[in-house]
Amino acid sequence: MERITRADDRVHRPAGPWTPTVHRLLEHVHGHGFVGVPEPISLGDTLETVSFVPGTAGDYPWTQDIASEAALVTTARMLRHYHDAAADFPRSDTDVWSQAERAPVETIVHGDFAPYNCVYDGIAAVGIIDFDTAHPGPRVWDVASAVYRFAPFTTGAVEGGSASLDLRLGRAAEFCRAYELDARSRSVLVDTMVSSLVALVTTIETEAAAGDPKFVSDLAHGHVELYRADVAFIEEHADAIAAAVA
Repeated sequence: MERITRADDRVHRPAGPWTPTVHRLLEHVHGHGFVGVPEPISLGDTLETVSFVPGTAGDYPWTQDIASEAALVTTARMLRHYHDAAADFPRSDTDVWSQAERAPVETIVHGDFAPYNCVYDGIAAVGIIDFDTAHPGPRVWDVASAVYRFAPFTTGAVEGGSASLDLRLGRAAEFCRAYELDARSRSVLVDTMVSSLVALVTTIETEAAAGDPKFVSDLAHGHVELYRADVAFIEEHADAIAAAVA
């Protein structure tokens, strides 16, 4: 399991082959004025140290502030600002990413953009954390993840699956408006949500079979069954979702 510790204003995390590239990314977006991400401090053979992003992570169950429309809108705008800052990241042949590049490459996507990787100050989104899954890809990859998680289009009660469909459709549309998502991306949003969940299921099953403790735990806790149920839910309501975000 991951060993993440905090000491005052520093966070110590396990490092991977991709960490040097991620540190370059974080330095780049800081240089572009987007300071709501951890700042690299040091990198060892097995451990990285980054600055702590102050605030409250959007863990489940959500607080009233994080469930608010204001938090939804500021999260979308924050993601847009991050994507804009990362769009001209100077790529190199020596870059290493934990995920495969996805076409069309428009920016460096976060790769796991979800409430638990966002930081809030009350109703305002102020930061993004955990960039281990960052990689070159289309903006809609992160937006689809966000819409799935924040609408939310899940059958899980803890994650908000008891909300009415109309409420979820409205939140999905509001996120896309606040992000200012382009028409082409909106047209593939539903398919991208499904693709990302199918890829997530494949990753969990593959890594669990290889013995990775985190994914063994995810499998044991029913994450694969939930994601498959969510794929079915999204496909059942695909036309309504597509119409809402168009």
